[in-house]
Amino acid sequence: MLLEIVLAAVLVLAGISGFAWWIRLAGANARAIGAPAGEPEGLFRGGVMCRHLLTSGSLARLEFFDWGVRLRGIVLARWIVPTWEARYDQLAIAELVTLPASRIAVWLRLRGDPHAIGFLTMDSRDILTLLHEHDVPVNRSIIQVRRVEELYR
Repeated sequence: MLLEIVLAAVLVLAGISGFAWWIRLAGANARAIGAPAGEPEGLFRGGVMCRHLLTSGSLARLEFFDWGVRLRGIVLARWIVPTWEARYDQLAIAELVTLPASRIAVWLRLRGDPHAIGFLTMDSRDILTLLHEHDVPVNRSIIQVRRVEELYR
């Protein structure tokens, strides 16, 4: 009986520590630029695709401001979905990417910076149009990759 309790406690602790480590890895994708708060001019709901994290459903939101974009989790998912911000002039390109069994993502790359992130959505064409209106280069061709890690090379 004591052995079963100890084993259960060890398994619970291992699960909690593994989950905390995963959240920390996902948080490494965060990027803050000290952007001002305010109401977004445009808002899209979807998921996020980045190193160590791939969400489905509508756990993330991509917000458009006059200064740039902010991708972050909805209130219930902010503990796992990193907040990622970039000014329009910092974006090198916005392109469409997909995994073999995934929705299309708008992949946002920065100029001279390895921080990149994807926003999974059904509204990818509308997002590219808005980014193009803010002078962000866009690639409307869909690039299929096998793993997210390929997008960071």
